[in-house]
Amino acid sequence: MRLISACSMVAACALIGCGSSTDVTEGTDAAAEAEAFFCDSPSPIVTRRGITSLSGPPPGPTPDDNLLVLDSGEIEAAGGSEGPEPPPPGSLPRPAPTLVTRDNPGASGFNGLTHRDQLLAGTGEYAGTQASSEPPDVPLCAGNGFVLQAVNHAIAAYDTRGDRLVDPMPLNQFFRLRPLVDPETGTINELTSDPRCYFDPEVRRWFVTIVQIDPLPVDPAEPMRAHVELAVSKTDDPTRDWNLYEIDTTSDGEAGTPEVGECPCLGDQPLIGADRFGFYFSVNLFSFETSAFQGAQVYALQKSALLRGALPKVDVLGVPALEGAGASLQPALIPPRGRFERRNSGTQYFLSSINSGRPEERIAVWAATNTRSLDRCAPDIALAQVFVTSQAYAPPPPALQQPGPTPLRRLLQDMQNMDVDEPLERLDTGDVRMQQVYFADGKLWSGLGTAVADPERAGIAWFIVEPDVRHGLAARMVNQGYIALDDTSSAMFPAVAVNARGEGAIVYSLSGPALFPSVGYSLLDERGAGLVHLVADGARPEDGMSGYTAFGGEGVSRWGETSGAAVDDDGSFWLAAEYIPDLPRSTLANWGTFIARVPRDVADPEPPRP
Repeated sequence: MRLISACSMVAACALIGCGSSTDVTEGTDAAAEAEAFFCDSPSPIVTRRGITSLSGPPPGPTPDDNLLVLDSGEIEAAGGSEGPEPPPPGSLPRPAPTLVTRDNPGASGFNGLTHRDQLLAGTGEYAGTQASSEPPDVPLCAGNGFVLQAVNHAIAAYDTRGDRLVDPMPLNQFFRLRPLVDPETGTINELTSDPRCYFDPEVRRWFVTIVQIDPLPVDPAEPMRAHVELAVSKTDDPTRDWNLYEIDTTSDGEAGTPEVGECPCLGDQPLIGADRFGFYFSVNLFSFETSAFQGAQVYALQKSALLRGALPKVDVLGVPALEGAGASLQPALIPPRGRFERRNSGTQYFLSSINSGRPEERIAVWAATNTRSLDRCAPDIALAQVFVTSQAYAPPPPALQQPGPTPLRRLLQDMQNMDVDEPLERLDTGDVRMQQVYFADGKLWSGLGTAVADPERAGIAWFIVEPDVRHGLAARMVNQGYIALDDTSSAMFPAVAVNARGEGAIVYSLSGPALFPSVGYSLLDERGAGLVHLVADGARPEDGMSGYTAFGGEGVSRWGETSGAAVDDDGSFWLAAEYIPDLPRSTLANWGTFIARVPRDVADPEPPRP
């Protein structure tokens, strides 16, 4: 299933025996020189792009922009918030409702990045070059006294008190790319999206990735090209220098890439993880020409080289379709003092769901074995997969939200002379793609969004799976369950983090007819998930551009796509999700994010629900 080897001269490497250091006769200078020449040849799909830094002037006053006036005394009618009649529930899960509490023992938090922060970010040539966009995506990583948060087009670093260490920076500026938008023409210069971040507790380094798409070529005969941009910190301080890499994911057989289907392709939504030997990301390939899905890939990069600032060995694994499970493979992360899987010369685990559009009752466990070979001349990683029977899950419906002030909606209706009804937006709750995975206490922990019935609404399905690679890949479901509110309110976009002791937390957004978009979390251990802790109350409805007909919407606003969860060095949890804060907004969107810290060793007053 491997499509490309990082050793550019495979035949030559075979002749000199670069698969093992003992294959070359000691003292043979010619063999050593040949191995150095061939096996140190970098993979052509990886480019080193220099150095960047988050350091800069300390945060200053935020400049004003063209803000809409909030009229707190005017409440807009709910309009079409009920939406179309829901489909018959059929085989949708019907979990018992999870109790909700506002008691958050030991928890603390602060507001993270907002749409306004993202829009106004940038210095020098990047000032005034940001775009309004929804959803934010909310990756989060933490360690060594720092918290790093990104949204789709900006990144910021905080200390553990919640103080920003630098002003928010555009991701295009951080990655030293061209500004996102040409301020004179308003056209996109260099499109980026889908950030992810991770603090590796073993090597004490930070990793950040984004998707990048080249500008349209001047010559129409020239193919589009897409990359994953990777930043690796040079120290354990994220405000200092980082090494930059670019990995070509176009997969059209050019520039050393594998040739796949109807590519050139966009390698969409990179999902990241790591083991002792490699840093991994998976992508879904979509043809630039037809937009059709062309399969998934896993990229394995030599971690030791990335830490040195050198070009890494690379192995690219093609992922079989396998009844719809071969997409959006989530690589596992490891918590502080956690143990990597060392069996089979190093193993990296992944989870994926079946995104068929129907109720499903299986998830997939994947294992990339022989990851130690990333430190050899020609990496030779094998990818195995097994299904595990699970509880039911199905695509979740859009979430309702509480009516309230919606100045952008009112403005659009006034501009259109009330010819177009702009109903109160519902919130997109995504699909059933597996969300963030942790490998902790010998188990894989994750969750996904699902429809739940009676009445139909969005909820969360969580899973605890124990993998075994001693005699081929096997796995068993240790525990599973749901998080679902007891009315027409929804929980959506979960992110799971679990410490080395098997204590965890799940963070998510909440919304309903009597609840502005808010942030909640649940404690998790092997016994199951606990109560819904409402940690950040939303202040108003979502009132962003993406759901309105004037911007091509159909009454459902883009939301979330990801939340963020991380384990700190002391075993506590940092959690982040999208909500609507009581903060200054920008003209086209009012989303914000909330970052919470939950200590370890806290417990709910009731036992977790299975």
